Amino acid sequence: MATCLDIALAVHIVSQFMAAPRSPHYDALVRILHYLKGTLFHDLHYSAHSSLQLHAFSYADWTGDPIDRRSTTSKKQTFIARSSTEVEYRALADTTQELVWLR
Repeated sequence: MATCLDIALAVHIVSQFMAAPRSPHYDALVRILHYLKGTLFHDLHYSAHSSLQLHAFSYADWTGDPIDRRSTTSKKQTFIARSSTEVEYRALADTTQELVWLR
């Protein structure tokens, strides 16, 4: 999913209800699968003569989930942050980890 950032949030939200899914969750899953089916043959093409530059950004939602007050970066965190600085630090660490994986 690290390469399909356009659906990462939708998959993240739907996956939170895997233990007890309801009709709206199934409808969202069907829409995600329909989207993926429509993008099966979308490829990225890079020219051998172009300079390839990787740009990255990070975003952290401090206490973004109103139910359990956990932070969200690319996934719901297992910790409850005590400050926005801590959340930003962890978001940068997650982004760096994904960049190393892409390298």
